[in-house]
Amino acid sequence: MEEVSTKSSQNSTIKRIKIHRSRSMISRKVIAFHELLNLEKNKKSGRDAAEFLEIPNSTMQSWRKQTFPQKVPKELAEFFSTPIGSDFLQRNIMSVMKLMKCGPGGIHGMQEYLHNTGLDNLVASSAGALQNYWVRCEKHIVEFGKREENRLSAWMKTKKITAGLDEMFRGKRPCLVAMDVVSNYILLEKFTEDRTADTWKKELQPRLTELNVEVTQVVSDLCGAIRAVTKKLGAEHISELFHAQYEISKATSAPLASQERASEKALKDTEKKIQKIKEKSLRLEKEERKKQVIELEEAECSQGKLKSEFEKKAKRRDKVKSAVREMGKIHHPIDLKSGELQTAEGMDERFNEQFKVINECAKEAGLSERSKDRIDKARRAFDAIVCYMNYFFIVYAAFVEGLWLSNDQEEFFNEVIYPLSYLRLVWRRLSKETRKEHRQLLESLEARARDAPWPEGLKEELMKKGREMAETFQRSSSCVEGRNGVLSLNYHRFHRLNERALKALTIVHNFDTKRKDGTTAAERFFGAKHENLFESLVANVRIPGKPKQQHHDKQKRFLGWEKRRAA
Repeated sequence: MEEVSTKSSQNSTIKRIKIHRSRSMISRKVIAFHELLNLEKNKKSGRDAAEFLEIPNSTMQSWRKQTFPQKVPKELAEFFSTPIGSDFLQRNIMSVMKLMKCGPGGIHGMQEYLHNTGLDNLVASSAGALQNYWVRCEKHIVEFGKREENRLSAWMKTKKITAGLDEMFRGKRPCLVAMDVVSNYILLEKFTEDRTADTWKKELQPRLTELNVEVTQVVSDLCGAIRAVTKKLGAEHISELFHAQYEISKATSAPLASQERASEKALKDTEKKIQKIKEKSLRLEKEERKKQVIELEEAECSQGKLKSEFEKKAKRRDKVKSAVREMGKIHHPIDLKSGELQTAEGMDERFNEQFKVINECAKEAGLSERSKDRIDKARRAFDAIVCYMNYFFIVYAAFVEGLWLSNDQEEFFNEVIYPLSYLRLVWRRLSKETRKEHRQLLESLEARARDAPWPEGLKEELMKKGREMAETFQRSSSCVEGRNGVLSLNYHRFHRLNERALKALTIVHNFDTKRKDGTTAAERFFGAKHENLFESLVANVRIPGKPKQQHHDKQKRFLGWEKRRAA
């Protein structure tokens, strides 16, 4: 087939540029369309009316078919279908987006929002009115949290949990933060005078009694006060993985990188020197030419040594980074390569192999005593991790024994159910490369669970028990660390956090913030639904009244002057 044109751009299909029209314009066009259809004189057909309005007939028909969801009240849908309603919706959404992305927070942000939407003509927007309004909101949020906690905890059986404990420091007083690491429910958030073990127990114990829970495990860093309060609560302390790895990184990353950069700089300087020598013209006299050749040979020899040294230092740094990363892969109750249950002794041996690599690199690099002390501190943290693994496998054995399974079923639980439950639990936290690496293991375990010769009801029950045991193993307090970051941002945003404001933020986290599955921390913690916090605020908290005209208002003074002149 011959081409119509030699230009490829002319042979391709010409795509129409999509025209985007605002909601306000669409509503005006639709209203005008209906008016043209209902004219008494010169009545137009639908196609003629659309053509008269310069809109394709198919586009007009699609606009007419568009409706709001059934959950939207009829009156509200009719209002937002009008030009005025469409303009208000456009302005409202734009005001929210601008405020969230570019605007200030707090009272000033609310004032800006009301002004941009024009709602400041309907609602009092002074700082005092909005401050009083927010105080009413905070009081209702605190009352809501107390009421729902009392109602839900009364129906919940005594629950054993793993708590994450940490402190946030802002100002002169620490803020004690305690969370259930499985559900992310905040047990305690409070500013105190100090952070001793007695203060921790004094503040935490009443909350545990109120919520009808028992702390069996505490995950945190190696803080002495937290370890002491863990003993007082009769719980087992779990040394967190991140802080142990971080100590090694602090000890090695900066000095090894500094040595590598210095070696790289020396190598580049030598390469520049060689380049300059080569660019010089050969000297005429024999002695000078010989001197130049010798200088070049020495520089090239030095280049070879520096290159070897640079590669050695870069390789040393990579070895330490790989060793630290490998420790994270080791710290699991199952071997992620084979899916088999690990042992504390096996984990200790694998940790020792990585520490041997780290210590050799530190010795070769001649690191300072302070860096070696940090590595020793990390060694103690990993020793604590191995001690916890001993405890965990004892708990695991007792848990499996309590299921009263046959020998075949117990083997099936150990080899398939628990590894599969744990792998599914941590799957979303793994990197893409790690998921790709362990995808075959996951599929293999799923196939074995699917093909097992037991009833589906028994398999489902065993999977529930497997997930329960998988959630028992914890190695990170990232939920508390993340909450500390949020509190720190809020502290900077509001300049301070008083007791009521902090309680309100805690309750909003527990009863309003949702995960992707649509559940709140309270629903996951109590295992039951609760009232909607936002709907409760809408139904029970009065918004600011209508704005009052101030005495200094120029318009009011003008009207008063007109009245006096008329009299």
